Amino acid sequence: MSARKGLSACLCLAFALAALLAPAGAEADFGIQSFSAIATNEDASADSLAGSHPYEYTVSFTMNQDSEKRVKGTLSELFLDLPAGFVGDPTSLPPCTRAAFVFNFVTTCPGNTQVGIVEVEFNGGGTGGAGLYNLTPTPGSAATLGTHIDTHNALQDASVRTGGDYGVTISDLTLPTILEIQSVTARIWGLPMAKAHDSLRFCIPEDPEEAQFQDCSSDATPAPFLTLPTRCGDPLQTTLRVRSVEGGSDADTFASQALKGCEGLGFEPQIKAKPETAAADSPTGLAVGIHLPQNNQVGARSSAHLKDTVVTLPAGMALNPSAAIGRGACSLAEIDLKGPGPAHCPDASKVGTVSVHTPLVDHPLPGSVYLARQGENPFGSLLGIYVTVDDPLTGVVVKLAGEVIPDPLTGQLKTTFKDNPQVPFEDFDLQFFGGARATLTTPPTCGPYTTTAQMTPWSAPQGKDAAAADSFAITAAASGGPCPASEAQMPNAPAFEAGTTAPLAGSYSPFVMKLSRENGSQRLSALNLNLPAGLAAKLAGVSECSEPQIAAARARSQPGEGALELASPSCPQSSELGTVNVGAGSGAPIYVGGHAYLAGPYKGAPLSLVIITPAVAGPFDLGVVVVRSALFVDETTAEVSAKSDPIPQILQGIPLAVRSIAVRLDRSQFSLNPTNCDAKQISGEAISPAGAPAALSAPFRVAGCRGLGFTPKISLAFKGATKRARHPSLHTVLTLPQGQANFGRVSVTLPSTQFVDQNHVGNPCTRPAFAAERCPAISELGTVTAYTPLLDKPLTGKVYFRANGGARTLPDIVADLHGQIHFVLVGFLDTIHKKGSEQARVRTTFAQNPDAPVSKVLLTLFGGKRGTIVNSQNLCKTRVPQTAIVKLAGQNGKTHDSEPKIANSCPKKKKK
Repeated sequence: MSARKGLSACLCLAFALAALLAPAGAEADFGIQSFSAIATNEDASADSLAGSHPYEYTVSFTMNQDSEKRVKGTLSELFLDLPAGFVGDPTSLPPCTRAAFVFNFVTTCPGNTQVGIVEVEFNGGGTGGAGLYNLTPTPGSAATLGTHIDTHNALQDASVRTGGDYGVTISDLTLPTILEIQSVTARIWGLPMAKAHDSLRFCIPEDPEEAQFQDCSSDATPAPFLTLPTRCGDPLQTTLRVRSVEGGSDADTFASQALKGCEGLGFEPQIKAKPETAAADSPTGLAVGIHLPQNNQVGARSSAHLKDTVVTLPAGMALNPSAAIGRGACSLAEIDLKGPGPAHCPDASKVGTVSVHTPLVDHPLPGSVYLARQGENPFGSLLGIYVTVDDPLTGVVVKLAGEVIPDPLTGQLKTTFKDNPQVPFEDFDLQFFGGARATLTTPPTCGPYTTTAQMTPWSAPQGKDAAAADSFAITAAASGGPCPASEAQMPNAPAFEAGTTAPLAGSYSPFVMKLSRENGSQRLSALNLNLPAGLAAKLAGVSECSEPQIAAARARSQPGEGALELASPSCPQSSELGTVNVGAGSGAPIYVGGHAYLAGPYKGAPLSLVIITPAVAGPFDLGVVVVRSALFVDETTAEVSAKSDPIPQILQGIPLAVRSIAVRLDRSQFSLNPTNCDAKQISGEAISPAGAPAALSAPFRVAGCRGLGFTPKISLAFKGATKRARHPSLHTVLTLPQGQANFGRVSVTLPSTQFVDQNHVGNPCTRPAFAAERCPAISELGTVTAYTPLLDKPLTGKVYFRANGGARTLPDIVADLHGQIHFVLVGFLDTIHKKGSEQARVRTTFAQNPDAPVSKVLLTLFGGKRGTIVNSQNLCKTRVPQTAIVKLAGQNGKTHDSEPKIANSCPKKKKK
């Protein structure tokens, strides 16, 4: 046995006996008596230059001792928290293998792996000195240093303070507890291979029996091992935490002077940003890389560490709503930003990958990008991302939060990461996933696009910010063809389908409409739709969503309020007509559902349709979208046309890129097919944001018209005056059984005993006066009431003579009907001669009745002084038959002619 080993054995025995004889309760005073940690230059002066490579970093501490200079408690574990930004580079020199380090109780580590020396004092005055070596890292550790304390191995593992300031912590859980350590001084070299350290280098002896300590040099390539932080102004704080075998613990912090000289640090970051496709208006992944050149030259200072980064993507490159398909989000609990462990974000929230290249590790550090949960993130924002690094080889875990702010008008994206770890890196590469559900969409038009970045170093405010930029080009159209230079040059030909699901004449059937466009085409900004004649709606029994209720829906426009609309709709169910399904996003669209409600007058139209869509998709709730369409009803044909308000193009800064709009009005017995089977069409136009209209047309035709009956009934009666030159009133009742063909043409010819009072004929209401509802009283002929199963209340109004503005000499007879809708029924007057008679007869013809169900019409023409009809004979004495000629035609072509007798007010003849 060598003398050295024998001495070690004696010391171990003495220390063991001393531990057994130690008085109980000594651990109560366990603690740190003194502690210091300072970086120095070769002349032993303090190194306070930011980013420099100190000659030596000395950590020294002494434990509490009693009056006999015995340690109070047995040190078992220590943790050294280095200042944030103070790093060591284990790749700057070769590692010593674990086998060489623990060989036969002595180290056989080569001298070129030594990074310093450690001196330890024990109870009883024992001392020991040994080399400190760069070892092959313990699995899960970023770096491992090793030394021997009196033949006992002690390993110091380096880890990153995840969730804190991301500084380095050196921990030693392998201190030999058989030794009562009084003090430790570790001197770590900033340039381990420098010749100045040769005299302190422990090298492999040629003769194992010889002492290890001897002068030798290192053949490692000169490279700095230690680098001071690149932040100035604040003192460097190093904290020592210790624990004892007996359970005691203590901590102490040493603050050295603040660093200076930050203005001299280099900081020249570069950025690259390239989408995965050069096609316009297409889903795309995006590769974003930051390159920060590092200066590892001996004698030079390092580059400043990156603190804050603000990356702004070019206008036009925006978030893709399709990315919400199947997407989840990561909660604050799952990311656990302040916790020491890795993130536990769900896979569904992953939107990309990360790779970090740092000179401190010999391989790229892998990581992921996760979508932060809306509202529940450090910023309380709609959008945010988490960048994580989780390297099982080194145990390095990094969790960073980035705020993503979309421009509310353009959707341009700005992402900010603040207070990044004070760690050197050369390349940070982030790849957002691509494919049909990519996170981003390329700009809609071709041309160059530039991504910009503003980066702030930790050396600020002395060090200066740096700006960087990178450009890419969009060179192809989304689906072939010429590449558009402006949105106006994009194709504008959306697909259009519309009709009823069961086109059977006179039956109720859901109405469906779908408008869609391809990627790369002009977007949908508004929709105008014209329904064919006869396609009607049953409003009876349908309530209206009120203006306050619509306002309440519009008020739910903030993020998170879409869920409120889903849970408690703003409009009553009694006003609901059907559903709306909207597809949005490039690539594979995501679909969100809404509801269509009946509402009251709007923008001059008697009715309106309110489409309320909670913008809830995947993990996003963007609030409520309300689009209202005015429903105009043609006053003479009853044809309906819809004119929508602008469709939102962007919501909470996310361009919607609406791809399709599908409407299904399927309220029971609401949409009613016509009873005319002629070929028709549903037409309209889609308006793009640039104002360009695209014509829409879909054929529409129903079947089964001939199977509909047409058996109307009519009754007429003169009431009041019967004498010649007097004015009786005329009462007409026209009825039609439900479920039959609607009226098409109505013609009524009065008997020859009646003619029209010229005073009315000569004073018709002019068209402007009629439009302004200012017809003179003399033009009023009577009243009219029309009952229809489509409305809760009948339509009522007055009957006028109105100038026809045409070649006919006689004015038109116009029924001006008011109610839930306004309708004008126009007939024309003429005279005919019955075959075989020279007497003229007055005929009224309503040639174009709307194809809408009317169960009863009550028409009364005034008598007396306001009378329109004049008796040419005494009705009670004439021998002329008091019959009318009635010719009725249904919309399906069937006719019903009759010559009903007209009742009068003549006294009944007494029976003889």
